[in-house]
Amino acid sequence: MADFKDRYLEIDGVKLHYVEAGSGPLIIFYHGFPLFWFSFHHQMDALKNQYRVVAVDGLGVNLSSKPEDLSLYRLSNLAKLLDGLARHLVGDESFYLVGHDWGGALAWSFAQHYPQRLHKVVGINAPPTNQLLELLENNPEQQKRSAYMFSMRGGKVHQQITENGANLLWKNAYSKLRELPHFTPEHDEVFRQGLAQPGAVDGGINWYRANIPPLDEISDAHFWPSRTASTTVPGLLIWGELDDTFVASFIDDLPRYVENLQVSRLPGLGHSPMLEDPVLVTQLLREFFET
Repeated sequence: MADFKDRYLEIDGVKLHYVEAGSGPLIIFYHGFPLFWFSFHHQMDALKNQYRVVAVDGLGVNLSSKPEDLSLYRLSNLAKLLDGLARHLVGDESFYLVGHDWGGALAWSFAQHYPQRLHKVVGINAPPTNQLLELLENNPEQQKRSAYMFSMRGGKVHQQITENGANLLWKNAYSKLRELPHFTPEHDEVFRQGLAQPGAVDGGINWYRANIPPLDEISDAHFWPSRTASTTVPGLLIWGELDDTFVASFIDDLPRYVENLQVSRLPGLGHSPMLEDPVLVTQLLREFFET
């Protein structure tokens, strides 16, 4: 990946690290937790001959700034930083946005608030943030699946996943990927180094601290852009059907939040299909962007 270039951009006093390659229409990739920019390296490598591909380290993660102020991690500010990055790269031109997990929730919400900035939006195994909060209010199964969002903020779980360079989190988070033939020891080491960056795991957890309140305290004020916000930006949900992070039933209601929606269900794949079957996910992205 010698043609991948590391870049930094300072916006409003915080530094964002991103990696770019290629030329052409801009695609920005935004990762989830506990990942960072490298989770999209397969797609970037495959698409760089047709697109300018950029993957960002979200605020708090890997080589980006890790401020302590939780207000900086609120969804509205993360979206503002994303818009600032895009304007730095292409000015007022529209771009394509792809997000996974927490980055997918952000991507949908970005499309709801900044529809004029996007050609198309892709969410990989994630609902929009306002839909997720709705699920956390009303869906007992989603409440159970999302318990980790609270347990990792402090106490024994927090200690276990942050101590020793986040070694235990690294071992567990990538255990299934290590069984795949295309997931090399070199890839594994890059992911280990990313999680081991001082403060990086807590920086990722800050996304949850800032945006997911205790379930009995959720109110309209926590929804951004709003409780009922939707987007007309053409959207694609890529859904690995073995996902155990989100309830699949959200897909039935997703058109309320993404009005012009396509869904690609991928049997046999789990929560991170872009890493589990990178060729298939790249094909889906290419077809969606070119139609």
